[in-house]
Amino acid sequence: MVKTITLHIKGMHCKSCEALLEDDFEDLGASKSQIDHKAGTAKVTFDESKITVGQLKAVVKEEGYTVTSINE
Repeated sequence: MVKTITLHIKGMHCKSCEALLEDDFEDLGASKSQIDHKAGTAKVTFDESKITVGQLKAVVKEEGYTVTSINE
């Protein structure tokens, strides 16, 4: 089942932060992501039979950012 969630992320500063996370989410298998460093959000569309929310959060943490909340 395809699902879209919004991650609220602390620590992004610029367009490079956006590009980094977009690439990471794509590498994980997300079908679409919209990152906004100014708003501190990442809207991610993914197949929950292939990717978990925990995996998305782990990618964010690996890059040095913090997920503060999730809207599902």
